[in-house]
Amino acid sequence: MSGKFSRRYLLGALVSSSLLVSACGFRLRGHFTAPFDTLYLQMRENTPLSDAIYRQLTAGSNIRIVKSPDEAQAILELVSSARNRDVLSINAAGRAREYELTLTIEFRISTPDGYEYMEPTSLTATRDITYSESEFLSRESEEALLYRDMESDIVSQLIRHIEAIKPQHHAAQ
Repeated sequence: MSGKFSRRYLLGALVSSSLLVSACGFRLRGHFTAPFDTLYLQMRENTPLSDAIYRQLTAGSNIRIVKSPDEAQAILELVSSARNRDVLSINAAGRAREYELTLTIEFRISTPDGYEYMEPTSLTATRDITYSESEFLSRESEEALLYRDMESDIVSQLIRHIEAIKPQHHAAQ
């Protein structure tokens, strides 16, 4: 009898907790409904950044990526993308010892007829990297790895911005 009671109690607790969690607006990370169903990606194709954006949007939302702006309800335009490396510290010989890597993108989301879901917005990710002349080759591969990590960060930020877009409201015609 106590086995049945324990299972019923556990089942009741699970149901209650899932109702409480859903009532507060919690949902599994990674899936959202955008205010548009079709999206055109206005950026260079087959880059790590564009591929990551494509994967995240198609796997985690209702959005279908289309091949032409004419087919799209919205256009995600990559306005600019920049990578920078700034010296953070130098060694006794006056050579760079530590760098700050920065990746910045600017994007906007609009309809083909010009309505802006999101005006031009900048997203930035930074990482620090130490440098030793004796480890030149490993620094290059570490730098490439850090830039890929920053791209992943930027894509996550971009997805959160898209999630926050409010539906388009047209003025009465």
